[in-house]
Order: sequence, then structure tokens, then C-alpha cells
Amino acid sequence: MNAGYTLNRRGFLIRSLAAAGATAGAGMVPGLLAPRSAQAAGALVYSGFGGSYEQAIRAAVLDPYAQARGIALATATGGSDVAKVSSMVKAGRTEWDLLDAQGTTLAQFAANGLLEPIDPAIAASADVFDRSLITPHSIPWYQFSLNLFWNSEAISGELQSWADVWNVQKYPGKRAFSNLPWFSLEVALLADGVPKDKLYPLDVDRAFASLDRIKKHAVFLSASGLANAISAQEVVTGIVNLARLKAVQKAGVKVRYSWEQAVFDIQQLVVPKGAPNKENAFGAIAYSLQPDSQKRVLELLGYTPTLKPVLAGIDPKQAEDLPGTDATRHKGFYLNADWWGKNGAAVSRRWQDWLAA
Repeated sequence: MNAGYTLNRRGFLIRSLAAAGATAGAGMVPGLLAPRSAQAAGALVYSGFGGSYEQAIRAAVLDPYAQARGIALATATGGSDVAKVSSMVKAGRTEWDLLDAQGTTLAQFAANGLLEPIDPAIAASADVFDRSLITPHSIPWYQFSLNLFWNSEAISGELQSWADVWNVQKYPGKRAFSNLPWFSLEVALLADGVPKDKLYPLDVDRAFASLDRIKKHAVFLSASGLANAISAQEVVTGIVNLARLKAVQKAGVKVRYSWEQAVFDIQQLVVPKGAPNKENAFGAIAYSLQPDSQKRVLELLGYTPTLKPVLAGIDPKQAEDLPGTDATRHKGFYLNADWWGKNGAAVSRRWQDWLAA
């Protein structure tokens, strides 16, 4: 991953490439795989989550797209930071073209008017399994999950609920949670006995009271930080993106996970308002909705595709260990993006104050 790009360097990159040519219009979407000589030059700056995730996303989608289009690709992290994106957009200094947004951040981006409308031609041709998931600013390209995990060398038996994670007497050791309030508040309520079908609207005060009980036993980290802490065996249980956990497993770390009370979400690629290379960003979104792109995401990351023909081709046995399939969906729950779109800003401020306290 090229996480070393700083804002200044990316700004220089964009300026230095600006003269390379105009970006392709929406009408060029069908020609994404045309020879470079037939494509417009330019740049694309993608901001996502870093680490092994970004490496796989680059291999599955971004690098093939950039090579086919003949454009320069730069990457960054922080695309889920609503405050940072808002600051860029409102200052008229947007430096990112393509953001990797979860359902909660998508709702907040949209509620604050921070996104470009999606090209209607892309939405019209997207053969996704549930067209109600398409918004004016996004098209779903995969499903993912965050699962309860535990180090099987530190904990014997199986953990089946977030109440188990909160049980530090029975299962001593450091816990690991996301440094974002979404995911964290939901599992805190589950640990406190709230049924998964009664989570929303979230009881924020109850969630923070539950988190207060686990805080001194926990660390709150980025997605990459969580994976690193699990790899280093610095934590014994907690929540993590399943794809990252499977990568840790493949590296030889003894960790296990459960589908019980798993958190499901829909991932979206979106374009921030004022993106300097928005047509290239639209092209990348269209490319992510190609069957071959979604198959590569499934192969490299284990995320569940959204295209009907790709879903239909998944082996039933494989579907038993994928997020949001008929085999796993009933064991967990989907984040309520609408709730977070309305309440995310206020909760995020309280969350930051709580972390700092």
C-alpha cells in the first residue's frame, strides 16, 4: 500500500499530472478496457483504510482500472473521517477523488451534502441483488462483517456473545475495539443485554455506560491497528473486520471467530464534492461493478459481492462463511445507516471526548 503519500505530496502529484489530459466522461464507461492510447490521461486519488485491505483493493480493482485507463493512482487513508472530508469540501480544497465508505459514513456524507451525485448511467446498469440499496450518491459493491474474535491460545472454548467479551473475570486479557463509535456502541448494547432486533434507535447513554465497564480492559484502534494488535497477540478478544482476521489466521496466529451477533454492513465507493478527477472516480465505481472485479474482491478479501450473477455462482459451502448470505445473515444484524446519518455527528463528538477522558 502507498500509505506514505502525504496531502502535500498528493497535491503536487495532482498538479503535476493536471496537464496530462482531460478526464474521460461518463459516456466512456463501456470503454474502460480500451487501450491506453484511446483513454484520457489523468489521476485518481483513493482514500480508504490502509494496510492489507488497501493492498487487496488495489490488486482487485484500482490497479487494473488505472492501468486500463492510463492514469496515475495515489492512495491515502482517512476516507471514513467525516470531519476531515467535510473540512476539505467546505474549504473548496478537495484533494481526494474516491472514498471507500461504509454505510454509516455514507449516510453522514450524504446528510451533510459532501458527495457528488452518482452518474445515472452507472446506476441504471448496475445489476445488484437489491436495488433499494442504491442511493443518489452510491451503488453497493460488496457486503462485509465485523466479527467477535478470540485468541484460542489465550482463551479455551468458544465465545458466543458480546456478553462473553465483557466478562473479564472468566476471560482475562486486553480487548480490542474499533476507534469509531459505530460498531462499538452496538456491541456495547448487545453486551448489556439488548436484543439485536431492538438495537435501534440506539440508547446512547446505556451504550456508553456499558463501554465504561470495559474501557480499562480495552484498546480502541483503527482497522490496521486492530489487525496488528491481533497479529502481535497483544489482545485476546474483541471485534475486527473478518477479512483482516482471516489474513491474520493465514499468517499463523491462533485466532477464531463467531458469526453470532456479527455486524454486517454495505460498502460503497463515493465521490466527494469538488473531486478534481471525478470522472475518473466515476469510472472506478463502474469498474468495481464489473463481475471480474467483484470476483477478485471475493477471492482476495472474502467480501460478499452485490452483483446477482456473481452471487449466483458462489459455492453454497463457501457461502456459509461469507458475510450477509442466507447462511450467515440471520445470526447477526445490519447497521442502521439512517440512524447514524441523523445522529453520527453528535455521537462522534461524545465518542471523542469519551476516548480522551
